[in-house]
Amino acid sequence: MLLPPYLMRTNVRVCVAFWLLGLINNVLYVIILSAALDLVGPSTPKGLVLLADVLPSFLTKLTAPYYIHLFTYSTRVAALVLLSACGMLVIALSPPSKDAAATVVKLSGVALASVSSGAGELSFLGLTHFYGHRSLASWSSGTGGAGLVGAGAYVLATNTLGLSSRTSLIAFAFLPLIMLLSFFVVLPSYETAGDYQSISTGEDDLIETEEQSALSSSVLAERDSELQHKQAQSWVLFKANLNRAKSLFLPYMVRNSDI
Repeated sequence: MLLPPYLMRTNVRVCVAFWLLGLINNVLYVIILSAALDLVGPSTPKGLVLLADVLPSFLTKLTAPYYIHLFTYSTRVAALVLLSACGMLVIALSPPSKDAAATVVKLSGVALASVSSGAGELSFLGLTHFYGHRSLASWSSGTGGAGLVGAGAYVLATNTLGLSSRTSLIAFAFLPLIMLLSFFVVLPSYETAGDYQSISTGEDDLIETEEQSALSSSVLAERDSELQHKQAQSWVLFKANLNRAKSLFLPYMVRNSDI
């Protein structure tokens, strides 16, 4: 069945917005790894860059679910853009890594960008709940494209265009602005997300309808009772199967009634 034109436009906006969000949220991670040698020099282990690029993001994703819901999506996106841009500018504008202090400054910029990436992944994956499964598919596609785009952009800037690493990283510091554009301009407001869920779903959609979520308390209580009964049956069945399994190893301990 063909969708009305305005619904098709909405679908395109959602997919484009989430693709760009997935791309920009992960592309700086790739650019930083591509520039690892230029960041710390040949004498410093490149694993330090990888550690500073991965560990803060991991810790953010480990702890943020307990407090990130206290902030609106608009606040989160603004903070993500600020962290990413500041991180890239710290990396680009810090002096060359001739001593340990300069290396620490660069790695702190890497850590800022890493925190932004981790918090962005949590936020945007949660946001897909309001827009249906196509938004999740677009996000995944964008994150996958970040590897190709990030590495290709750095090679293009430094090798083909002949820009220095410093100049390239300063230019890439403005990429997070695309995230602002994607969220506040391209993406339809999530406050009216019910319209977009119905657009992006098909016959196999797993999102609960309004009627399904409006179950009465009596029906919920009946379901709880059925669940408890099934759990009790499962426990009895488990013990019976355990007794049968024991007979394979200790048959003399099992009575005839257990076989």
